[in-house]
Amino acid sequence: MIEISVMKTSVVFRLASALAIVLLAGGSAIAAPQLKTQAESIANGELKAKVLAGSVGVPAPSPQSRRYTMTRNGESKKVKFYVPADLWRRRAFVGEWKDKKGNVMRLARVKSLVPSFEREDWYEDEIEKGLDELESSFKGDDDDLEKWKSAWGGRGVGRFVTVARTEARYWVEFEFAENVKDADAQKLFKAFERSISMSSVGGGNISSMKWWESENDMYRFMTDLDRSKGGKFIKDSMRIMDSMRKAYEKYVPPQKSIGKCTVRVFRSMAGYQEYLSGNGTGMEWSCGLWDPSREELLIVAEDREQAHKTMRHEAFHQYLFYATERGNHATWFNEGHACFFENVRYNPAKNTVLINDEGTRPQWVAKHATEVAYAITKVIGLSYEQFYSGSRDDISLNYATSWAIAYFLEKGAYVSEEFALYRKICEKYLELTKSGMDSIEASRSAWKLVEGRDVAADFLKFWTKMRKRALTAR
Repeated sequence: MIEISVMKTSVVFRLASALAIVLLAGGSAIAAPQLKTQAESIANGELKAKVLAGSVGVPAPSPQSRRYTMTRNGESKKVKFYVPADLWRRRAFVGEWKDKKGNVMRLARVKSLVPSFEREDWYEDEIEKGLDELESSFKGDDDDLEKWKSAWGGRGVGRFVTVARTEARYWVEFEFAENVKDADAQKLFKAFERSISMSSVGGGNISSMKWWESENDMYRFMTDLDRSKGGKFIKDSMRIMDSMRKAYEKYVPPQKSIGKCTVRVFRSMAGYQEYLSGNGTGMEWSCGLWDPSREELLIVAEDREQAHKTMRHEAFHQYLFYATERGNHATWFNEGHACFFENVRYNPAKNTVLINDEGTRPQWVAKHATEVAYAITKVIGLSYEQFYSGSRDDISLNYATSWAIAYFLEKGAYVSEEFALYRKICEKYLELTKSGMDSIEASRSAWKLVEGRDVAADFLKFWTKMRKRALTAR
């Protein structure tokens, strides 16, 4: 018998469709958007075609994955499942372009239908095998095309296109942000059909996409920053994140090997919001986040200093997810350590970082030290929902207190033997959660190591009398 239990993440993401743009009803008709005057190489050199004039490429969302713990004959193992439609869309995606007015053009391969399984999600290799089988049996007759169109979704006006002298079929669609006459839209389709052809030269990126990649052993960065102006930022970011990974591992030792982590860096807030609007996260207001459902760290690079600070914070969430194969950690531990790593002194010559007590969280603690001290025992018992409920001041207190807890346990507890009992709390918490214990219960059990201590008084004594000594501790 097989039992499957869901491995919950700290943020719940719904399966999202791609970006939907509302068609404006009413209003006077205007001229349709135009295509570029020259065809360009798209789909990594697979095709040449004219794309939407004045547009910038929008990257395809990474497929959504879900992690589970599977139990068979009393033995448990963690598995990762995908939604078949997401992997189907990944294969189908050729390109998406959006102009400044909000008009969108999409191009997709028409090669198979979506495989179905008894579950709504399943193993990646099984889904890919199903896609291979469906591609080999795809007739492309009227019935197949209607089923394909239904699976793709009616998000605009579109038509099927067959490349001349080949059997390759594609779907091109436009979503207009303004009221466009049908006749003008048809002219746009005909212009695209005349422009599309199979490319005789393989390779090459979509020139209008502007996305490029750089990677090392620890991280894979994807970005639409200009190579000449943004290349140094990406290079510097990769070096800093390498040193941060070592810091994460020092304070929170990994329970398993960490693979290569994905970071997607956006040059503009608009591009970031555009991408998030199709992911269903509801986090368009942010400037960076870790999306566990798609396993991507997303960062806006408009403010480079803020981008690095956000990256260090969100990358810890990413690291903890992989290091423990667990998404539902106690919020004080997860957010506290992420804040702990926000502000560091980076030494580029040695490629090392020094944890310090600078930044907005420590400043908040300095102004409200007593309030924070007495909030510690409350905050360690808060669920994710409770942590983020209440007023903005309540949430600020929770964040500042979480930072104070992490800083006290990881640095302050080492300035005096008087605080020695606190040094094992984080280690104990990780040990208990690894065994499968609920994160809130694990927190309570780990903090029993200092049962009988006046936690508020201990923290205040450290903060007011021994704080400077913590800078060089550990």
